[in-house]
Amino acid sequence: MTAILLGGVACSSSDPEDPNATPGGGGGGDVTEINGTKIDPNNNLIGLISDASTGKGIPGVPVTDGYSFTQTDANGVYQFEANRYCRNVYYTTPSNYKVALSQSKTPAFYSTKTIDRYAVNRNDFVLEPLESEEKDFTLVMISDPQCQSDTHVERFKTETMMDIRSAISGSGYGNVYAVTLGDVIYDNQAQWEPMVNALSNVSIGTDKYLPVFNCIGNHDHNNAGVSEYTATQSYVDHFGPTDYSFNRGDAHIVVMDNIMYLKSTSGATYNACEYTQGFTKQQYEWLKADLDLVENKAEKLLIFCAHAPFRNGSSVNVNKDKYYGEFLQLFSQFKEAHIMIGHTHYPENYIHTGYVCKGGKPIYEHVHAAASGGFWWSDLCTDGSPNGYGIYTVEGASITDWVAKSTGRTEATQLRAYDGNMKYTGSKSENYAWESMFKDCFIATVWNDDKVNWKVEFIPKGGAPIEMKRVTSGQRDWCAYSFLINEAGRSKTNTSYHKQLLHYWYVKAPSGSPSTEPDGWEIRATQTIPTSGKTHVYSVTQLQDHQTDPYTGFGAGH
Repeated sequence: MTAILLGGVACSSSDPEDPNATPGGGGGGDVTEINGTKIDPNNNLIGLISDASTGKGIPGVPVTDGYSFTQTDANGVYQFEANRYCRNVYYTTPSNYKVALSQSKTPAFYSTKTIDRYAVNRNDFVLEPLESEEKDFTLVMISDPQCQSDTHVERFKTETMMDIRSAISGSGYGNVYAVTLGDVIYDNQAQWEPMVNALSNVSIGTDKYLPVFNCIGNHDHNNAGVSEYTATQSYVDHFGPTDYSFNRGDAHIVVMDNIMYLKSTSGATYNACEYTQGFTKQQYEWLKADLDLVENKAEKLLIFCAHAPFRNGSSVNVNKDKYYGEFLQLFSQFKEAHIMIGHTHYPENYIHTGYVCKGGKPIYEHVHAAASGGFWWSDLCTDGSPNGYGIYTVEGASITDWVAKSTGRTEATQLRAYDGNMKYTGSKSENYAWESMFKDCFIATVWNDDKVNWKVEFIPKGGAPIEMKRVTSGQRDWCAYSFLINEAGRSKTNTSYHKQLLHYWYVKAPSGSPSTEPDGWEIRATQTIPTSGKTHVYSVTQLQDHQTDPYTGFGAGH
């Protein structure tokens, strides 16, 4: 059996922590045959993937060590030589088999024994067949739990995970899977075990569990490492491979690391790391080999999960270097493609109009609100949107519906209304106000919007709808910002709270001032799902900042 070899390695052989600085490797040793297949003595990654119901080997299953691919033969046997940096051998779950779970009900698609390049490494996997392929299922995307302390972990468990369980348990969502989108922890290596526990045994019904797949982020890199390889070791020890894929129905789901570690930084309680964002040549070749094994790509859905955005910052251009452009070209081979992203701690959607898929729709990038919001200081993300996560409905080869779910709030919570004339202050006596362009205007912040598929209208009492305009330059939620600075104890020098975003809509108040507008008005936001044409209507009927406390619902007693 010949492996599909990929060029490049994760780090150079001169790396002082290179696990195998001397080229070469062990062979198959005394194992000469598995399930009727002769084992090449030069291969040291070997094993059988079999069907739990029949005991027979499963042919055609992709198997990788993160550097090269092979497929199981007619007997269900795989064999190839381990790359010197191999830490796991693992397979791509076929669409007609269940996602294998460990005793703690977490995905178990990879080897857990240490790979010894100078010995035989046999790892067998047994897969349980589905009664029928899951053409329809639900995905939950969880961005940036970013837990640095036991208190953070407790909030994640009792707020985020409890809300997810409540949202999807017995709700008609069907089979459900989840993916974290990086920054599971926040530099503090002591939180690995608590977070593993928080993401294990997630019960969502009688004998039903939520399998949570994971993605690595910049704060998941061990800052004591000297290279990308060593900096990711703690993550791999707890969650397995950083680059992997699995199939459900007509969907191919890929998870990859797009944080490129540079070095540790010092001076903080928990040292962070310096990094850039993107992919290596080796990762590009790995992904290409992975996608080459997907049959009929033009009829399939691709869902690609990573930590950092493809779009460049909060601007309107897209990263093209570090293989971003090449990745987008690969994605466009599919009928439909979606990119699932975290990292920013605020939600934003980006439509890649320059990369159109075979089904005629451009690649859609979903940047998610953080589960931790603004680092667990309140119930808000850094832009003022609520802490939350995403829920996606997959039907066949399409994501036909999605919602930004705010933690502790209903799915109808999608926007707030503000008075553009308002000024804000608080216990620190820092004063803030909206820009002059919003004078006498109603402002709607619609945090999961995009510039194409949403329409926002103001409806005066007894009057006809008036279309609101979306801003064309980045704005800030000054009410939320005032709360974060005045009440939540955040520093004005913390650039995390200086995000300039476009999800603001405005219109002049018919009465001349929002505060004098007759009761009975409504701001209505209509979302059209571009892939299915489904629509959702959300609305607000009162101003956030004309309540008794303008910071109501923001956390910390408000």
